[in-house]
Parts: sequence; structure tokens; C-alpha cells
Amino acid sequence: KLGLENTPINTKGYESLLNLVDNTARDSFELFYGLFLYNKNAMEQLERMDWAFEMVKKQLSGHLHGLVRKQLMLETNSSGNDDVYVGERNAKPMMLPSPTPHTQIVP
Repeated sequence: KLGLENTPINTKGYESLLNLVDNTARDSFELFYGLFLYNKNAMEQLERMDWAFEMVKKQLSGHLHGLVRKQLMLETNSSGNDDVYVGERNAKPMMLPSPTPHTQIVP
């Protein structure tokens, strides 16, 4: 349902996820429902997964917010408006770092 595909920058973790999806895509909803219904830890595991996804999203958006804020400060500084921000003049704009094949985000 996620429509995951191979990419030129697959990480080992992403490849494991693709394999997991491939192994479970043909399983019926009834199987998953049975696991959910009869596994006493199912609800806790779903909540932990939700929490982990939220932490990753917060970490990603927080990092992006910091980069955008720095970028805005550099642009303001290069415009010559010293009353607003104090900082380095003629600094290179900061760009998002290129993803690396083995980047791992830990929630």
C-alpha cells in the first residue's frame, strides 16, 4: 500500500524494508487481523511504532527548520540589514546535505 520502490540511494535498512514488504504483501488481511486480535502485545507494538514514526518526523522537521532558519539569517545578513541579525557577511548559503547510502536515523 505504500508503493515502495528501489531507488539509487537505497540504504541497507530500506532494502530490508523492501524485502519485508515483499514477504508480507501476499498475506491476507485476516492473517494480520488474527495476529492483532490474539496477540496481547499488538496494541502496545502499534503504539510504539506510531511513537517511533512521530519521533523520526519531529527529528527531520526540526533539522530542516534549523537549516532554513540559518539560511534565512544568512540571506538577511547579506542584504546589509545589520539591525535585524548579526552574523557573517557574504557567507555561502547553506544547502541540505546530500543523502548518503548508509545514513541511519535513530528515534
